[in-house]
Amino acid sequence: MEKIVAVVICGFIALSAADGPAAATNGDDLLRSASRLSGLAVRRVVPKRVLTGPRYDAAVLRAAYREYPRSLRSIDAALYARLGLTPRSLQTPLASNVHASRAWYDPVRRRLLLRRAPAAKRAWVVNELVRALVDQNFNLRRIAKLRVRDRDRAIAAKSIVDGTAALASGVSASPVRGTPLERFLELESGLAAGKALAKELRYLGGSRALASALRLFPQTTEQLLHIDKFLERERALPVRLPTRIGDWKLSASESFGELDVRNLLLAFGVPNAVAAAEGWGGGRIGLYVSPTGQTTAAVALRWDTVDDSAEWRDAVTRYVGAAFPGAAARDCPPLDGCWSSTWDVAAGVLGSTSVLASGPASDRLAAALLIQN
Repeated sequence: MEKIVAVVICGFIALSAADGPAAATNGDDLLRSASRLSGLAVRRVVPKRVLTGPRYDAAVLRAAYREYPRSLRSIDAALYARLGLTPRSLQTPLASNVHASRAWYDPVRRRLLLRRAPAAKRAWVVNELVRALVDQNFNLRRIAKLRVRDRDRAIAAKSIVDGTAALASGVSASPVRGTPLERFLELESGLAAGKALAKELRYLGGSRALASALRLFPQTTEQLLHIDKFLERERALPVRLPTRIGDWKLSASESFGELDVRNLLLAFGVPNAVAAAEGWGGGRIGLYVSPTGQTTAAVALRWDTVDDSAEWRDAVTRYVGAAFPGAAARDCPPLDGCWSSTWDVAAGVLGSTSVLASGPASDRLAAALLIQN
């Protein structure tokens, strides 16, 4: 069984640290700048702590594990492997985007951590102080609770917060590069999408409109990516993953949003990935386990229209070719395609519903899910 180790947690900013001066001398000025640039009121002083590298890294990693517990890391590791994002090996590091900002605001202890040397750039300190102001005004602790219940909603909430901070500070998303997993995790940070929505909201309605997104948070990444969906508060269509399919049992299930669909295709360079994901209406991803311990991942998606599902069907063929090189295709009615490679892969579309499964018995599981949705 694969043991995928999370060495860096997606979405956390890694900085160096160790006990040091309590705060930078210009901290109050930077906090006022963060307030002016973001339009968010200062409710209280933000405590600061300057740390050395090892202590800083340890503090950030502890916080990361607190918000991303072992159970979720294990689920995601298995899902990433079966989606072709990581090799099928015994030991695979689960890396993620690392921002060398050297500053990070901890919403649990509500303090700003700073690296002693080299010092953080001004823009990154302002960025983290804006996050602190968001916390003071709207409570960032809500996001950690969301992650356990709804992956897609948590990503959307975190993205609008980070996007708001980036819009004020001028910080940009890191370049998307590296392995498919590294590309996927960088895109999953949602910084670019959050910044774009924050910019649109501020343009349309000023600070008050942006505050509405921070107060309510987008409910899905579809709302994050499309301002009209956010303003209409359009909810995701329900998707059902049955607890059992024959003797296979559902062991874990998470929401799988438009951003997930888009990023999975982009990670493998699938053409027109953004357009193929835009018709997303709802989605879930789950792990099914056989009596002998075999595990298969299944992604069930509902689309806004039949044309949208057909566009996804075309994209899936390209995705399989890139994610599972050398995959041998075969017919497997009533599904649209089955492939044999690192994992057996099966995909099908029925009306405005689609299913993608990867792992043992993928064709049987995909067919059953397609009919039941």
